[in-house]
Amino acid sequence: MKVSRTGIFVSAAPGLLALVFFYTLAIHMHWSLGAWPSGIGENGFPPALLIHANVATTFFWVAILVSLFILPVALGVCLLVSNWRHLIAYLLLYALAGVVCVACMQFAPKPFLNWWMD
Repeated sequence: MKVSRTGIFVSAAPGLLALVFFYTLAIHMHWSLGAWPSGIGENGFPPALLIHANVATTFFWVAILVSLFILPVALGVCLLVSNWRHLIAYLLLYALAGVVCVACMQFAPKPFLNWWMD
C-alpha cells in the first residue's frame, strides 16, 4: 500500500490544528487577562478572547464527536469494503494525531488546564 503525503497531512491536520487552537488560546488568554483565569467561565473576557475561546472549544467538540461516532463507523465500513481497506491507515493516523494532541495538551500551565476542563 502506498501512502500519499496529502493523505497523511489531511489525516493529521485536525489533531495539529486542535493543538494550535489550544496553545494559541492559552497565550491569548494570558496576554489579554494579564494572568490565568481565576474562575470558571468567560466572565470579563474581551470580545476577541471570547471569539477565540468559542472557536477553539467548538473545534474540540466537533473533533470529539467525529472521533466517537463517525470514526468507528468509517473504520467498520473500510474493513467491510475491500477496495477501501487502504484508507484504514489514514483513519488510524487521524486517531493517533488526536491522542498525541491530548497528550501534548497536558504540558499547558495548570491554571489554564483547570479552566479548559471546566
